[in-house]
Parts: sequence; structure tokens; C-alpha cells
Amino acid sequence: MMSNDLPIQLVTLDLYDTLIELVPPRWERLGKALRSLGIEANDEALKQGDLAGEDYWTEMNTLHPMRDRPEEERGRIRDEFIRRWLAVAGIEVSDTEATAIRHAYRAEYEQPAHAAVPGLIDGYRTFGDVNRTMQRLRVAGVLTAIISNADADVTEFCTRLQFAHEMDLIVTSALIGYEKPDVRTFRAALDPLGIKPDRALHIGDQPRSDVVGALATGMRAALIDRYARHSASDHAVPVFLTLDSLVDHVLSVNKQVESLR
Repeated sequence: MMSNDLPIQLVTLDLYDTLIELVPPRWERLGKALRSLGIEANDEALKQGDLAGEDYWTEMNTLHPMRDRPEEERGRIRDEFIRRWLAVAGIEVSDTEATAIRHAYRAEYEQPAHAAVPGLIDGYRTFGDVNRTMQRLRVAGVLTAIISNADADVTEFCTRLQFAHEMDLIVTSALIGYEKPDVRTFRAALDPLGIKPDRALHIGDQPRSDVVGALATGMRAALIDRYARHSASDHAVPVFLTLDSLVDHVLSVNKQVESLR
């Protein structure tokens, strides 16, 4: 745990499942793909299994970015991703079945979400607490930056989702050449803004990339649990359900530091 005797001058944020969400979510899309193949599945179980799949994906992406791997290798990893996801949901599949499910899921994943969903951009929407919480941090003098593992620059995407203007910096792994949890990814946000690691806090939804990487960099870290899938007792960092709670924490820390001066 990092000491709270220093102010938090910068909050860095993951993008996917932290600031924005896919509509419908991944587990509902996978459930629909499974049912199209005659496989019964429970969306709640798939929602929990999604964590195992995301952990595996992080491990593989950390070893070598997926975008730089040969297509055949990417296919094998994606099949294993599906197997691990389904295993947690109580569904065991063969290699052939995993490949068929992966193709059905990809087809479902690439389907545009319903056009009537307000604020939807390329199937994603911004969580309702994003702009107001970034504004609260700005008023308090705290800088904000996005650190995203993505295959292309996300600046224009964030602009279309109408919160890029709230950020002091947007860092995309594809542009800097390193993926979270690589320390260099986090330094790419700290160094341009002139902030020391122990004066910054990073929040994201993935323990193995967001939390591990931030702590290795010397930053403070927090986990955001948008879908209530984590137990706070399982983590050595604060777990927040909303960004409102995160900002309350940051402002409380800074108020306590100020009172000690």
C-alpha cells in the first residue's frame, strides 16, 4: 500500500470498462453466440467468467502484444481465451467447439448495438459519472490522463464520446509501443505532465494490468468494479464501484495531507 502522506496530483484512468462500456456487454454477446450454436448459458455466470478471460488476455498481451502476433497464433490464444471464460461459467468445450464459439462471438461482437441507445459511439457509451467527476478533479487542481491498451490512437474516439476535453493527456499503448502493466506505459503519462509516481493514482478495471502496473511504477492504485464482480477483501488496493467514490477518496486524501501542513 502506498502512503497517504503525499497529495495526489494526477489521476490516470483506464478507458474500457472504466470510462466507457460496450453495449450490450461482452457476456451478453457471448451468451447470444452460444445460444445460436445450441449451447445454453447463464449471462450472470458468463459475466463472472469474463474476469478469467480478461486475466488470460492480459497475460498474453503482456508477453507479446496481440496485434504483433501472427494470425494463426492469435487464433489459438483467442480459442484459449474462450475456453477459460466458459470454464468459469461451468461450460467445458473441445478445441473445435472453442473455435466455432470464437467465430460466432466475434460475429456477434462486431454487430452494431441498437441505434436507439443514447450516446452510443461504435457500440460504446460513456459512463454517466465520467464528465462530472473529471470536472470535480479539475476544480480541485488534480490533473487527469487516460492510459489505454489499444491498437490505435484513442484520442478521436474519446472526442466523439465527449470527454477527451476533460483530460490533460491521452496515452495509447499502440503509439508508445508498450502495454500495461509495463512501467513504461505509465511513465508515458507521468513524465510529460511532470508528476512523480508517488503523487499519482491510477484506476482501472483489471488487477493484472492496471493495479500491478501502477504499483510497479511507484504510483498508488485503485480498482474500479463497474459490474460488482470483485470482493474488496481480495485486493490490497481500494475498490470503487463508481468514479464518484474515487474522487471522494482523492479529495479526502488531499484534505488530510493539507491539514498536516
